Amino acid sequence: MAWHYIKNTFSNNRRQQKIHKKMKEKTIVLGRGFLGKEFERHGFEVWDRNKFNYPQADFTDLDEYNTIINCIGCADTRYCEKQENWKHVWEVNASLVQHLSDYCKSKGKKFVHISTGCVYDQNNSPQKETDFVSSHCKYVVSKLAAENFCNEGDLILRPRLYFSDIEDKNNLLTKLPKFGKHLTEINSYTSTRTIVEATQALLGYNQSGVFNVAQEGYATIEQICQHIDIEKKPTLNGEELRQEQGLYLVNNILDISKLKQFYDPHNVFGEFKHLQWRKS
Repeated sequence: MAWHYIKNTFSNNRRQQKIHKKMKEKTIVLGRGFLGKEFERHGFEVWDRNKFNYPQADFTDLDEYNTIINCIGCADTRYCEKQENWKHVWEVNASLVQHLSDYCKSKGKKFVHISTGCVYDQNNSPQKETDFVSSHCKYVVSKLAAENFCNEGDLILRPRLYFSDIEDKNNLLTKLPKFGKHLTEINSYTSTRTIVEATQALLGYNQSGVFNVAQEGYATIEQICQHIDIEKKPTLNGEELRQEQGLYLVNNILDISKLKQFYDPHNVFGEFKHLQWRKS
């Protein structure tokens, strides 16, 4: 019985590897930032600004691909809030998505858009994809507009608070040791590895629509720092954080039951510990 289980598991893994390899051959990832580099580490072809620089980009360069994954975006909330930057924010976060989605629809291609879990602003209960969303800052306004520009058949992912084992200014693991205070509000968190693996799984099952993508479980920054042995700092709550930063920074937890029909993310504490060990 055990031998049959091992044999079947090995066979299933090899089958999945073949499916993923074939998928990657006809998939292009746009945007070689923090998340795009993770797709690259997993064997995907990734284009940076030298290959695809919107709005000057030539969409016909994408004709040979069956699936387009959009990782291009402006996620700096402080930059997005400045009025002088709004035209650029809208162009990158919303207009580009509309044009990519329409292009894919006209060509019969699959479009995957990386949105954000910041569209929710509640952490009193896990937020489902169908729950109320709130445009509480210009960044979220642009991301919600992008989702509404997407066409039927597109796949939209809502991750939350990226982390990885790569040194990067957008990596929560890179930021944590620099924090002067630790937040006591619970949140969901998403490793870049989880986003890539979830994308592959959902594409493998030919899924579309909106999916929350995060680790299993929730935690506060204070708990995470304690778990991965970062020096204890003074604490603050969500309202104190917003007043201190002068921005409406959300705290929320994501319901991932829809995602778990196709992919099981690792536990949040286990993933942080694992990636911190690899990072060091």
